[in-house]
Amino acid sequence: MVAAIDFGTHSTGYAWAVVDPRIRTKAQREINDRNDWPGSNGAHSPKTLTALLLRDETVLAWGHPAAQTHSELETAWHHEDRRAAQSGRRSTTRKERERHAYYYGVKMSLRPRDDPARDVAARSGGMADHLDDPTLLISAYLGEMVKVAVDDITRTGDYRTSDIRWCLTVPAIWDEWSMDRMRKAAVAAGLPDDPTRLLLIPEPDAAALYCDVVGTITEEVPDRTPRSGLLRPCLRFLVVDCGGGTADLVSYQIEPDGAIEQLCRPSGGPFGAEYTTRGRDGFLLKALASRFGGEVDFEELHLTHSDQFAKLAAEWERGRNTFTVDQLRPLLVDFPPRLYRLLGEEALRRLAAAQPDGVDDAIILPAEEVRAILDSVIDPILEGVDEQLALWDPPPAPGRAGDAAYLVGGFARSPYLQRRLEDHLRDRMPLRTTPRPERAVLFGAVHYCYDPTLLRARRAKYTYGCEANLPFAAGDSPDSAFVDDTGVKRSRKRFLRFVASNEKVPVDREVCERLVPATEGQTSVRIDFYSTAEQDGRYSSDPGMKFVGTVEVSLDGAMHLPRSQRSVDIYMKFGEAAIQVRALNVTTGTAHKTTLVFESVR
Repeated sequence: MVAAIDFGTHSTGYAWAVVDPRIRTKAQREINDRNDWPGSNGAHSPKTLTALLLRDETVLAWGHPAAQTHSELETAWHHEDRRAAQSGRRSTTRKERERHAYYYGVKMSLRPRDDPARDVAARSGGMADHLDDPTLLISAYLGEMVKVAVDDITRTGDYRTSDIRWCLTVPAIWDEWSMDRMRKAAVAAGLPDDPTRLLLIPEPDAAALYCDVVGTITEEVPDRTPRSGLLRPCLRFLVVDCGGGTADLVSYQIEPDGAIEQLCRPSGGPFGAEYTTRGRDGFLLKALASRFGGEVDFEELHLTHSDQFAKLAAEWERGRNTFTVDQLRPLLVDFPPRLYRLLGEEALRRLAAAQPDGVDDAIILPAEEVRAILDSVIDPILEGVDEQLALWDPPPAPGRAGDAAYLVGGFARSPYLQRRLEDHLRDRMPLRTTPRPERAVLFGAVHYCYDPTLLRARRAKYTYGCEANLPFAAGDSPDSAFVDDTGVKRSRKRFLRFVASNEKVPVDREVCERLVPATEGQTSVRIDFYSTAEQDGRYSSDPGMKFVGTVEVSLDGAMHLPRSQRSVDIYMKFGEAAIQVRALNVTTGTAHKTTLVFESVR
């Protein structure tokens, strides 16, 4: 049995399939998922809300029920506050509020530590995307999801939990710290602590597999019937995965045997649909607040009535998801009745004076303002498209057969995004979408879990290496020079490269470097790893070098040998979603279990 969990900023779901050796093609695999989530009010979706409600640090509710329960609590607390104020007594809600904590969008707190968007604001319209380390919260949420998934998968009694191999999706732009925390959260949630039974896959990779299996819709086909098997040998394609929190862009090429390889390293950023709602230039933080000129403390109001803002956000998103490039009429976003009453008479008078016809019970967004909100995340996506295609050799051109772009993810349903991408790619390649773009990553992850060999090679996101005392070379600083106990002149803190940025790395390739202890008395070897966006580096202290983590390997069984013979081989595997490390004591031939401890500089 193989199963996948697509953990998203806005929503999360799972799917699974039985591994059947009689099945010869990907299209024959029967993938199951869940569409009847509690609290979805009858709406069918492969995912539930990525929301968590805690009471006394224990899970009270998750998914849609978390938002609903939180809304009910906020309503009850609000009524109690009003009754207390009317009777002149102190409200009793403060302690209850302190006991509860509601989290939504925690995934975005795992974005790379050097992401400049981390400093945009302390809060993004109610999204918990500013936490230092959300591992425990993610683990709590995944723990609930895993329990439901296991119950679903094993309910017939034909399979056990130990029969399941899992796959977890991650953004392509995440760094090592993010990957490491995601894996730790998954293991703490009950998934196997075994890299052969818990796979990670970048979301665009999964989407690429899904596009090939289910087919895509393109304007080239008049009846818009999905066409499958479009990923033919030697074809090049770009996946634009636009979800709730991130937009990931990755270029691929199909090899003659049908395997997929990345053409260049992934790009993207926090340009998902949620940032049109809760981002710095989004609806809640900019369009809404600007209409009241400081008359309303929206930050404080959001803390005490987040349920009302969730309803307002949902109203905006319904309009956003139908807005088109050619639309001229304004978009009306109605206030929830209770939020309307909370705004106060003076604020409403100010709003009425600023809007056509004195409307004060809705936000009237002119079409050009809606476009500006959407473009705040779509313009960076288009820039990322150009960055990816600039690395294609030869570049895409009119008339070149096969080249195509694939738009997937929940935001892919936006007609405005579709049209802007189509126009941007015109004369270069067609844009294609899947019939159910919100399922692309989830179902593609199941296909990958079924057969991980479908993805043959990726591109290294950074240059990786370790700090070592290497033989002194021309260009080395005299200040770093020393002579070791064997008489060899060396340089301290040199950078020993394992793989270069954008280098093609097959998924089964390991890079090995042999190291020895620096001093006679060492009983273990500690290796500090670094990364850089540059192609290489001379010293671990060079500008742009970032400390990644460390591995310590015991020298047991080799201490009787001269220091120069106490060798340790370090193997690094880069072709998979997360870096894998293993170490071998060369003297004893013993493989030591090592852990690369990723550090965060935040």
